[in-house]
Amino acid sequence: MALRFLDALAVLHRAFRARPLSVRAHAIGRFLTCPFLPVVGVIPRGARVLDIGAGHGVLARLALAAGAVSVVAVEPDLRKALPSYRLGGVRFVAATDEAIGRSFDVVTVTDVLYKLPRDSWPAFFRRTLARLEPDGLLVLKEMDPAHRIKGAWNRWQERLASASGLTIGDAFSYAPVDELVDELRDAGFVGVEIRDLGAGYPHAHVLLLGRRPGSEAEARGGATRDEP
Repeated sequence: MALRFLDALAVLHRAFRARPLSVRAHAIGRFLTCPFLPVVGVIPRGARVLDIGAGHGVLARLALAAGAVSVVAVEPDLRKALPSYRLGGVRFVAATDEAIGRSFDVVTVTDVLYKLPRDSWPAFFRRTLARLEPDGLLVLKEMDPAHRIKGAWNRWQERLASASGLTIGDAFSYAPVDELVDELRDAGFVGVEIRDLGAGYPHAHVLLLGRRPGSEAEARGGATRDEP
């Protein structure tokens, strides 16, 4: 789904203009420092989307504006989920992903994994796979810790956000991209693809795409890296 920069800003302005200044600033700041447009761009038009760890709903609202037929946004932080439950057609659920029982065409997870304890990742990925329809797409945006300078800046920023109460969760569970690929394949995802989205940003953004097999014959797959 294609969404232009200025159109995306207009969408976010309409969605958040009635919210407190701190929320508006956070939403716009997130948009300007995170490559949401290429992330949203991989979501097929007409998809039913589950956004796990949706925060204030920036990605959820952009996905809907870009052509998703529906978006369910799951966010355990009640400060973000409850005020956002009427955010432009997005359905907010104040809970963790374990509260969701139905299946979707796409599951998005944006800068969430690092806040989960490392030993909880395998179960999280298995649950995520179970939330997808056959051939459904996982869109996982994380940080690549292999970039030393960008990684150090990101860790400092996230610790500051945690200390100030902007985010919940005590874990800082970063892992090399190759280990993430292995985790996804072990959970059952196939055709895992890696895209470096960090160019032009102060953070080492990386996107991983994986699919739920459409049949038993597709239960094995490899990984490819797409870099500029």
